[in-house]
Amino acid sequence: MGGKTISGFSKLSKMGKIKWLVENFFKDPETVKRELASYLLANEEQQRILDGFSENTISNYPLPLGIAPNFLVNGVTYCVPMVTEESSVVAAAASAAKVLVR
Repeated sequence: MGGKTISGFSKLSKMGKIKWLVENFFKDPETVKRELASYLLANEEQQRILDGFSENTISNYPLPLGIAPNFLVNGVTYCVPMVTEESSVVAAAASAAKVLVR
């Protein structure tokens, strides 16, 4: 569903951004507002820090944090954190690390 253009979006508060977005692009704005709010952190300070990582933030997007172990770099073994919804990527990286260590 197409919506309106806006000037000054970045100047709106987070709630202002959400209000504009859901009212202009969704058929059920209240449901979308609740869904976006469900991913916000209860700790306001932590949420403020996350919001500072990007521009025009309206919510958070959770993804699993996996670990690919056994990466040997310059004689030091590391565990590499990987954020992805694709488990085979983490498994392939871990498997490759084992092969490369031999």
